[in-house]
Amino acid sequence: MTVATPRASVVVPVYNTEAWLGDALTSIDRQPGRSTIEVIIIDDGSTDSSSEIAQDYARRSPQTRYVRQDNAGLGAARNHGVRLATGDYLAFLDSDDLYPDSGLEHLISIAGQAGAGIAVGDMHGFPARPSPPWRAEIVGPTRTIASIGQAPLLVGNPSACNKVFARDFVAEVGAEFTEGSAFEDVLFTLPLLLRSPRTVLSPELVYLYRQRGNGSSIMDSRFQPAKIMQHLTILEQLVVGATDVDEASMAALRRWIAYMQLHYAWRAAGTMDDAQLAEFTRRMAVLLADIPVQVAAEFSPHPHAGLRAVALYEQDPTGVRRPTHTGAVRLRGGQLYLDHPNLERYRDLLRVPTPTVTVTRIRRGDPASGESIRLTGRCGLPGPGGKPGAVRADLMLEVGDNRLRLPLVVVADDRADDLRWQVDVPLDGLPRGRYALRVVARDQGAELALPPTPGAPGTRAALTVRGRAVWVAPGRRGLRLVVSDPVVTAAAAPARWSRLARHQAERAARRGVRAARQGRQRFRRLTGR
Repeated sequence: MTVATPRASVVVPVYNTEAWLGDALTSIDRQPGRSTIEVIIIDDGSTDSSSEIAQDYARRSPQTRYVRQDNAGLGAARNHGVRLATGDYLAFLDSDDLYPDSGLEHLISIAGQAGAGIAVGDMHGFPARPSPPWRAEIVGPTRTIASIGQAPLLVGNPSACNKVFARDFVAEVGAEFTEGSAFEDVLFTLPLLLRSPRTVLSPELVYLYRQRGNGSSIMDSRFQPAKIMQHLTILEQLVVGATDVDEASMAALRRWIAYMQLHYAWRAAGTMDDAQLAEFTRRMAVLLADIPVQVAAEFSPHPHAGLRAVALYEQDPTGVRRPTHTGAVRLRGGQLYLDHPNLERYRDLLRVPTPTVTVTRIRRGDPASGESIRLTGRCGLPGPGGKPGAVRADLMLEVGDNRLRLPLVVVADDRADDLRWQVDVPLDGLPRGRYALRVVARDQGAELALPPTPGAPGTRAALTVRGRAVWVAPGRRGLRLVVSDPVVTAAAAPARWSRLARHQAERAARRGVRAARQGRQRFRRLTGR
């Protein structure tokens, strides 16, 4: 009697998952074509009751094999299962996850109908996770592509679990799971995706993966230094082995590497010691050598990320650890950039969204310098912006539409996400009134006004040596420096300069001035003077 070849072989690696293994295996039994599906359970040296659960399932279920091996890790267990498989297609179910009803059957069916080397469906975590970018490639009707370049974001889904693979195609490519390392799927799934002449994509939900929340799940990501370096090693091997891949697919791979590794660089900066970070930076520079700066800039959403990417290109571990900028700002076509000796090469990484400005404090200036006030504030540029006391000639505080322009002075601060500044504003030439405040960036004659932070609060008032009150008030058109006269100051001083008190004091002062004016006018009429 001839035994028909199974339509698919499902490899189930098992290691100490007694709480979930029964549900995982039951989800295979719920597939409509279960009688044509081969199940291969690889017990990777479990020490709990998983072994008994798996053996019991194998005894009572058709087309099921149970094999036990010494503990060697997920990659080795999957490779063992692939060697034993006889089905036309290969599928992989982790022992704490589930197939939705008809999920696996759907993948096998669309792969067979399209004659595809790979079929891909949707996968959800439980509890749910945010939707990943690669999901955009499977939205809409089921479609078949001839190259991953036609669905480049799919490179960002290296999991083997929401896919089925033609077994002959896997053997032809020679793809294997990584053994003894994290990120086992990458060197199996991506070489196949990059070379598949027919890949069918479906929006149907075909896989549910469990989020345990305790770091023990197979799909839980880790950012320990050792695993960061393991991921880097895998990507290096992937690039070396991709010399036969078409350019569109290679471009998709480079974009994914930039996306992943710039994120890992942030993690590395916070977890690695100096020697580890130096090694990581050196190897990353080699990996980035073939990735255009414009691609890296797509995944550097703010100046700190851009500075860190520049440090990786330049093999500067110090800059990777602390991506700050102490130089000037530059203007090109109305766009602000952080200065760099190789600005033209890295300008896409050094672009700065127009930073906002906040005045945080006002106080009396040095009496020896006459009547003045000191403004302290923040500007959204990667700090500290220079040594404490450094004068920023490229950033000027403008008071009253060019009435005064004063350079920002750097304030000592250990924050790295903004520039802390102060300016001493002389008041000798500023009579009572309201004066617009703005910070202006200057570069070789070009200028750009930096707007105030939306909803920026005002400040409490400061009293000058001549008895005037000065404060910063927000308005619809930005920040205003408000300078009172001594009459208003005297009237409002007992109220401690709350916003309401200032308003009431100004009204009282205006009423007093009007009453005095009217009194003088009546006196003149009565006396004929």
